[in-house]
Amino acid sequence: MTIFQEEDKYMKADWAQKVDRVNSIPESQEIPPELQEFQIWDGHYEDGSDRFGYRSTVATVVTRLRLMGFTPEASRRSMAETRRARLKDEGQPEGILLVSSARGAPATPHQMSCEQVIDTGLAAHIKSCDYDGPRGAHLNTIEAACLEELDSCLEYDVDDPRLFLAALLHGQESHIRTTMDLSDLLAAGYCSSHEDLSAQAVRELNTMTASTGPIIVITEGKFDAQVIPRALRLVRPEIAGYFKFWDLENIKAAGGTDQVVKNMKSFAAAGVMNRVIGILDNDTAGRQAERQLTSASLPDHYGVCRLPDLVYAQCYPTLGPSGASTDDVTGRACSVEFYFGQDCLIGPDGNLVPVRWKTHIEPMNDYQGELINKSHVQGRIKEMLREAEEGGKALGSEWDPMRRLAETLISLAEPKPE
Repeated sequence: MTIFQEEDKYMKADWAQKVDRVNSIPESQEIPPELQEFQIWDGHYEDGSDRFGYRSTVATVVTRLRLMGFTPEASRRSMAETRRARLKDEGQPEGILLVSSARGAPATPHQMSCEQVIDTGLAAHIKSCDYDGPRGAHLNTIEAACLEELDSCLEYDVDDPRLFLAALLHGQESHIRTTMDLSDLLAAGYCSSHEDLSAQAVRELNTMTASTGPIIVITEGKFDAQVIPRALRLVRPEIAGYFKFWDLENIKAAGGTDQVVKNMKSFAAAGVMNRVIGILDNDTAGRQAERQLTSASLPDHYGVCRLPDLVYAQCYPTLGPSGASTDDVTGRACSVEFYFGQDCLIGPDGNLVPVRWKTHIEPMNDYQGELINKSHVQGRIKEMLREAEEGGKALGSEWDPMRRLAETLISLAEPKPE
């Protein structure tokens, strides 16, 4: 259904409206006499007219399939590779097709590549569609064998029918109409004539893609995108591979809270179907960005979080206009560098690297803080990660912040209860 749009719908309006009326009547009520002939649908009418469905030209459908990533060339190649892999698993040579002259008769090997088998099978399928008798009765033995191989491939190996359709329509005359007749479904009450079935199909595909595709994670900065995935592989290796962190460094993209907001809104506007999670620093700018995204009406499969609260951030050394002090920097200055334990926050002088209060963010009526020697802390974190990746010893409590972040990511990635 995703190859059609609502403007492709056709229907015999009078028939469809009466069928809708019949389907809307509760089973406990009697069908009015004038509607009783529409209560049972056998799929045939004397006038032979089209009743309900969707149709478009081959040229339009092929273009739409290409936009979805299903090109005829790639589809045929994929099906040939599928057959080749199956023959290899069965210990059979890939260039041989076994052909029988009749059911139960001994098979004769026929030299034929996997690509030739698929192409011949597709042609035989089209030939069968134009024939009114038993399927395969008008085919020669090689065509019948190739069609059987194609059927086997479609039944067991091809998960998406668009792959088959893209290959099947290759070479067909562009003006020929491709039709999906839904008269039976309408008559049986599975849908109504006024439903936008093509949009419904796209929504269902979106849901399926969101549940099976990688979970995209957008972070504020390059360092976040470097260290959080490594930490995730250490604290939760069994689920780390399901998360795909946006690589800011390789794609030369800008960072910062404003970019997380812009990117998530852009992804939503573009209809990105994957689950998307934005991770914000637990600072004043992060709180402001979280507020903006929360009010942005993002899709249900999008989520946003700030880095978790930390006990040792509640009384942390700071520097401001009034000099040195200790403050609660939770929600005001906690960037990712805070989340690898207190040891990584120790500076060259043996003391905790202080936070310097910087910009005052008016909408939040609070100051934004930042570690004064962030590069030193980042170096200690990289060393901590390297030792953990090479060591193989149990990870201590210093990894608890990352464990908590992992649980947050899992929670956000899970489907929302209906």
